[in-house]
Amino acid sequence: MSSRKFIELDPQVLAFQRPFNVQKTRILKIKNIVDSTIVFKVKTTAPDNYVVIPNCGEVKVGETRNIEIKRNIAKDEFPPDFKCKDKFLVQSMKIDDEELAKFREPPFLPKDLQQYLMLKFQEIDKQKKINPGDVKQILGEDRITCVYQLPNESSAIPEGGSAEDLGSSRDSLSNTVDATSNVTAVPANVTASTLAATKPSNEAELAAAKEKIKELQQALKGYQQDQLIQDLTKNPTNARDVKAAQEAAASALKRSNTANKNVIPVEVVAIVALLAFSIGAFCF
Repeated sequence: MSSRKFIELDPQVLAFQRPFNVQKTRILKIKNIVDSTIVFKVKTTAPDNYVVIPNCGEVKVGETRNIEIKRNIAKDEFPPDFKCKDKFLVQSMKIDDEELAKFREPPFLPKDLQQYLMLKFQEIDKQKKINPGDVKQILGEDRITCVYQLPNESSAIPEGGSAEDLGSSRDSLSNTVDATSNVTAVPANVTASTLAATKPSNEAELAAAKEKIKELQQALKGYQQDQLIQDLTKNPTNARDVKAAQEAAASALKRSNTANKNVIPVEVVAIVALLAFSIGAFCF
């Protein structure tokens, strides 16, 4: 059994034009198509990516309310063939004007109504798990998808998926961030000249990055040389050992030369011994 239909959404697909170096804003129109005041709540599968202002509220009979959906700045740019899988779910249901009347007078503030509606939809979500059939009679659920367009891409928006396709991610939907959060809004309007300047800017950044890489490589080579010198300075043992070995070799060579000078040739010793023997024999 499908859920009740209380609202119409325009557009059915939210198209955000890249790049996301600034916050981008799209307007979602919620139209009340029933004979009673309705309240709504917006959820998304990617709450970190979007800010919704307001993310819940009321729409009176025959009226349309504009909702700002802001795509936050992205830290990294997406590849050209990236397919956005983000989805939004807009829940809606009828409500008695008397139930809302107290929030329109002091001391209540607009945020008090938002908090009340958030709690009301949270209770409905709990009941949906227990009695889904009964809840579908009082709760409407409309789904929309998102696409990310390239700067030079046409504004044509592809057909949205079926209710079954969108419903597959219903369990992962979560509350969006509203204006009361600590997210700073950034102007989202990007002129054609800004988009045209994006490509040259990227090329200049790429050239600068290559030059920086070259500088870092040269710096690394110098660092390695400096490190080698520091290692020799901090650990001079090897250098001292080599020097000591050189000095020891020189000393040994010197001693060898001196010893050679002081040695009496064998021939001289033999002649002296022979003369001594001859003299001794003559005398005796």
